[in-house]
Amino acid sequence: FMKYKIALIGAGEIGSRHLQGLIKCHIPLKIFAIDPSDESLNKSKIRMNEVISSNSPHKIEFLNNHESLVGKNIDIVILSSSAKGRAELILDLSNRLNIRYWVLEKVLAQNEDELKKILNELTPYPGAWVNTPRRMMSWYKEIIKLSPSKAPLDCLVSGKEWGLACNAIHFLDLVAWWSGEQIQSISLENLAPKWHKSKRKGFWEIFGTLEAFYSRGSKLTMNCAQEDQKFLIHVNSGNFSWNINEYDGIAIRDDNLSLEGRLDFQSQITGILIESISEKGECELPCIETSVNQHKILLNALLYDWNNKMSEKHTKLPIT
Repeated sequence: FMKYKIALIGAGEIGSRHLQGLIKCHIPLKIFAIDPSDESLNKSKIRMNEVISSNSPHKIEFLNNHESLVGKNIDIVILSSSAKGRAELILDLSNRLNIRYWVLEKVLAQNEDELKKILNELTPYPGAWVNTPRRMMSWYKEIIKLSPSKAPLDCLVSGKEWGLACNAIHFLDLVAWWSGEQIQSISLENLAPKWHKSKRKGFWEIFGTLEAFYSRGSKLTMNCAQEDQKFLIHVNSGNFSWNINEYDGIAIRDDNLSLEGRLDFQSQITGILIESISEKGECELPCIETSVNQHKILLNALLYDWNNKMSEKHTKLPIT
């Protein structure tokens, strides 16, 4: 039986969690875990050993680059390297390997020009998706099922230091999925006066509030504070409102109906994702086109904000 071939590009923090998820996959896989950093590969090996059994059907190879895969058939590429240089990497992989499907980590890229390159390159493929995975989570599906409404949504996401610039895309996509609308514009007027260095070297973040407006009147407000407050999501869907506490795994509707659940870890999601793509050629993540449209509005807004406030002007937004 031919093993299904997966190239995992980027084996660091999120990549190592994808690897754990791949190990839990029910179909036999041949996995190439690729990262230029030996430190990242070692992290992946350690995390793999936490979950792998002695009779695992999978074969795993750790590599520092994709040179040895040139010309090979790869069923799925999972791209979890950083957003920096992402477009060039995709062009290179696409030209040199025979790939069927793509799963890409967010943030997709660092400006609109790179997004266009990625979209142009991946449009001919039978499937390319972006990993904003709340769409796959049974807890969220259940919450949405229990809030039937045609009214525009009003959603507030707030908490302390949750990485507004690099994580906003998760919530932009959540509201798009929940409401069935497209994002139209983003307001920057309540962002902090300056950007600050993020925990990840070479990348930046910003505090304050972003507001996103959607095609049929839905609105998403995202607040990222410096002072201590719980991370909470409040959604008003006309008929009902919800308070969702992802940290404690509890969602409470305004009529006191409560729904326990959880935010699935990446290591719990990736196996299911691969099984779905291998069996049906599709999955529940947003397709590349949907995500590029969301990213485009976000990146253009934040890049404008950066160049408005910071002395060093950029053509690419330094977020990952």
